[in-house]
Amino acid sequence: MPDNLALGIDLGGSKIYAVVTDASNTVIADAKTSTNPSAGPEQTANTMKETALAALAKLELSLADISYFGAAIPSPVDPETGDCLHAVNLGWKKVSMLGIMKKTFGYDFKLGNDGNLGQLGEHFCGAAKEFHSSVGFFIGTGLGGGIVVENKLLTGNQGLAGELGHTIIRVGGRRCGCGRRGCAEAYCSKKAFVKALKKEVFKRGATTLLPIEKFNPETKNIKSKYLARAYNEDDPSVRKVVDKGLRMLGIAAASTVATVAPQCIVLGGGFVEAMGEQVIIPFKSSFHRHLFGISPSDIEVRISLLGDHAVAVGATILARGTDRK
Repeated sequence: MPDNLALGIDLGGSKIYAVVTDASNTVIADAKTSTNPSAGPEQTANTMKETALAALAKLELSLADISYFGAAIPSPVDPETGDCLHAVNLGWKKVSMLGIMKKTFGYDFKLGNDGNLGQLGEHFCGAAKEFHSSVGFFIGTGLGGGIVVENKLLTGNQGLAGELGHTIIRVGGRRCGCGRRGCAEAYCSKKAFVKALKKEVFKRGATTLLPIEKFNPETKNIKSKYLARAYNEDDPSVRKVVDKGLRMLGIAAASTVATVAPQCIVLGGGFVEAMGEQVIIPFKSSFHRHLFGISPSDIEVRISLLGDHAVAVGATILARGTDRK
């Protein structure tokens, strides 16, 4: 078994995903389990460890065989302290996750925000690997983002850079899970899609092909595959809600371009993986219209190449160090 192995764990709002990578950043084993959104940080860290051990078991390895440890958290992560500042979709605030991870695993970790690390993975190993600057948007339970400039991950003050899901795109708009109004995440995320669909179906009387056991008045979140299936079957409610969300994301992306001017925009996350290339059409229809000072032909828009691996692989890259060779 090769040495210089890295363990990366992606803590998401609906799932925990662990990978083991070799020195070339190739995933050689993985494991997945569901996230318990009502669990506290310590219990969640234990579940992350169980998931990691399940991935290692496929290689007949233990934690002692790992050289680098990284994890992605759905929250801004202070790069100096490792504190998780606000995990909106888990209900955590000011959690010292770095210490909890070390206590649980017995090893030092590098922690980062999930959107940041998703884009780190795509920038060095995926859709944006030939570019020097790139921005990523990751649609899942929430809306993550990440910014890489001159091959350096932009983390900013207290790790708050790249929180693109909380860019305000409509003053006084929809209520976001963070408590503010008008965030991009309030329009383009699975939770946002569910809220909008409930309004369409249960208040306005629109029809949907979504199965009742997966989508009903009590639903808070939904698996991407059900949304993608309904979209592909021309469900009018799902198409209306999703297309609007992607157009709103295009506005957020155009605003980001005015600030960062990246060479490449990457669209990823579980929802994009389920939907595929068809997300690009509604996204570009708005993105191109709102660009300032740059031609649409000068910015690549690409779908994630790493898919479900992106965030966890990014965590291993953070753990190893991010200098491009």
